[in-house]
Amino acid sequence: MSKLQKYLFELNFDAPEDSVEPGLRLDGQMLDEPIEELPPPPTYSEEELTLARDQAFEGGRQAGFQEAEASTERRMATALEALAAQLAVIKAAQDEANDLMMKDAVTVAVAVMRKLAPEWIRRNGLDEIENVVQQCLAQIDKDIRVTIRTNPLECDAVRDRAQRVALETSFDGKLIFSPDSRVNPGDCRLDWGDGGAERDQARIWAEIDAIVARALGGPGEAATATA
Repeated sequence: MSKLQKYLFELNFDAPEDSVEPGLRLDGQMLDEPIEELPPPPTYSEEELTLARDQAFEGGRQAGFQEAEASTERRMATALEALAAQLAVIKAAQDEANDLMMKDAVTVAVAVMRKLAPEWIRRNGLDEIENVVQQCLAQIDKDIRVTIRTNPLECDAVRDRAQRVALETSFDGKLIFSPDSRVNPGDCRLDWGDGGAERDQARIWAEIDAIVARALGGPGEAATATA
């Protein structure tokens, strides 16, 4: 414990302030370090304050614009992505609808053809047979023997037409007409030497069925369409 000292009233309180030596306190004790005076706070003119305020406002306004623009761009990008996805869905649905429409159209067309075929054959079967005979006689040797097989109901009519075609094509060979019940009305079979030709509606329909099968995507659907 420090020793108490008796106060002797030796300190002169009337001494001027500048009489205190630097680094000393009023009680005569040394200070750790000299007291440094702080610089006065900065002062700004009204113009400087106004300029700073305007600059801060403009900076905030530009930042707001940039943020709003960025937000708009983000929303537009999101909307475009959603639109692209929706368009893809719509396109897929439209493609499926178009495919179904095409299949329906083919199905209807084949059904109509099958309904009209008997009447069409009745009216035009002889014309089709004559066309086959004409093409054959125009291309084969002129002095060859040709056998023409047709349905018995059409044999006489085919004979008349074939003989006329022979004159038109200058065919000098021999035509033999053979009624054959295995040949359907509207069909014919021609044989000569080592060649031959035929009109076979069953084969024609088989080719049509194959085309329909490819169009509809499979033999199962084709069978349904052509039934």
